[in-house]
Amino acid sequence: MLYKNKEWLENKYLNEKLSKVKIAKICNVSRFAIRYHMKKMNIPIRSISEAHSLARGNHCNLTVEAKQWLNGELLGDGCLVSYSKYSASFAYTSKYLEYIQYVSDTLKSFGIMQSAGIREAIGKQGNVYYQYHSLNYPELLKIKEIFYINNKKIIPRNIDLTPLTLRQWYIGDGGLRYRIGKNNKPQLNIILYTCGFTKEEVKNIIKKLINMGFGATQQLSRNIIGISRKSTKDFLEFIGECPVQCYQYKWGIK
Repeated sequence: MLYKNKEWLENKYLNEKLSKVKIAKICNVSRFAIRYHMKKMNIPIRSISEAHSLARGNHCNLTVEAKQWLNGELLGDGCLVSYSKYSASFAYTSKYLEYIQYVSDTLKSFGIMQSAGIREAIGKQGNVYYQYHSLNYPELLKIKEIFYINNKKIIPRNIDLTPLTLRQWYIGDGGLRYRIGKNNKPQLNIILYTCGFTKEEVKNIIKKLINMGFGATQQLSRNIIGISRKSTKDFLEFIGECPVQCYQYKWGIK
């Protein structure tokens, strides 16, 4: 019987966050039988408040694609906020309404729904910007625990730099830098702005980029990453096409 297998029972209860009642229905036994075997196997039982929070909360099944997309956004301007110890929500601010709508549509395709509508605001300089905020999900809290230490965003050491992750990061915190080289010929390369992260975190990312075949250096004075001119075209080809028109200029080399 499945519920007598500790690994299976732990996965359903601790990882998938199913209640004892739902597990009991799967196994066609009473919830008391599930509780008995959990205690027997020393599986920690949730508090009443946590159980209530999970029961009435939102849930989503994040695919590999969804996690890669979120990773890229979090390396850039995206953020996760939490007002309880059981869940978190995704937030994003942009001067482009098109991009905020893209964020909303993409997250919706991942099963993450928007909270209320897109908010328009005016900054101190009179500039208009737009804000997105998702509903709260316990699955997003798991990602927040990876990307934040004491509410400060970090670069996870074991993060996988897939094309999708790099594309979303580049959109949020990257750009093309133009310079005039020899014979007055314009030269350009990619910059990834990593000022908010530690120098050690940036060094780790650079090692990953180099191992992927890209020329990458750390500009210590500003703690940013420079992709070499020779690797710039390869980098853009690796991450693929821009998904929105408003940031198409970042692909200006093509």
